[in-house]
Amino acid sequence: MSIGLALSGGGAKGIAHIGVLQALEENGIKIDYISGCSSGSIVASLYAAGFKPKEILDVFVKNCNNIIDYDGKIGLKLLGTVFTKKLSIKGFVKGNKLEKTIRFYLKTKGIVDISEVKQHLAIPVVNLQTGETVYFSNGLDKEVVLCSMNNNTYKENEGVIQTYGNKSYDDMPTCFNCGELADIVRASCSFPGVFMPKEIEDTYYIDGGVRVNTPVKVLKQMGADKVIAVTFNCNNKLNVGINNIVGVSEQAFNILTHNSNTDEQKLADVNIRLCFKNVSLLDFSKAIHLAQRGYNIVNRNIKEIKALLEKE
Repeated sequence: MSIGLALSGGGAKGIAHIGVLQALEENGIKIDYISGCSSGSIVASLYAAGFKPKEILDVFVKNCNNIIDYDGKIGLKLLGTVFTKKLSIKGFVKGNKLEKTIRFYLKTKGIVDISEVKQHLAIPVVNLQTGETVYFSNGLDKEVVLCSMNNNTYKENEGVIQTYGNKSYDDMPTCFNCGELADIVRASCSFPGVFMPKEIEDTYYIDGGVRVNTPVKVLKQMGADKVIAVTFNCNNKLNVGINNIVGVSEQAFNILTHNSNTDEQKLADVNIRLCFKNVSLLDFSKAIHLAQRGYNIVNRNIKEIKALLEKE
């Protein structure tokens, strides 16, 4: 039986995925396919590249204070808006440091392109110009998956339901089986209004969570018999502070993506829900605590997790 693991986005909360991976490994649950969105894409990519959970945690601990690079020209841009009446701000965080950090660690494993990753990996992003979901993956069979591998042009099909594999969608995702992995992760982390969009080959991409925050379907299509999904919604309660622009953006994002995220979770065989209060989108300083919480929650529920995986 092959097992897939879908790691949802959640900003700094995504560090908890590391503890989940550690607990699954210690309990003999081998992950054959892995997907991740936003911060989940960071953990998924490093794990697929060959880093052990404890090594991934070390990456976050060592870099938690220098991976967020705020745009130092925000003040000037806001001032310019007063005179030009044009708002030129695309995001408060540039994302260059995050991308550089991911690129550095991947190169220690000899990996640049996603096609060079040995474990099956999938990362969703969203084309900002067309709104379509784009999957970057090294495990999608071009002959089986009914989606374009090299066509980035949006095609409107009003009233027509297209088919992706053996499931129906209201639009057909684009899929690529190559691309620099650090760029892809950076694109998937481009939380709207906070991170600037990532430009890849003249196309702007944003956080995959806008369309697919918990990438379960793609793992099934890649060949996973069972899928474990890890999310941060707890009984549909939103626990994000809304006392600043980041909190407001995160709250609005959770509300807007609730239905699409729920649809993906319904396809999972096991849903692990982690509920964290008072953890902001960019608060990476609590890395060890978050990883430990993820680890503890899986261990407390490991019997139920194994039973669900063994269920026919």
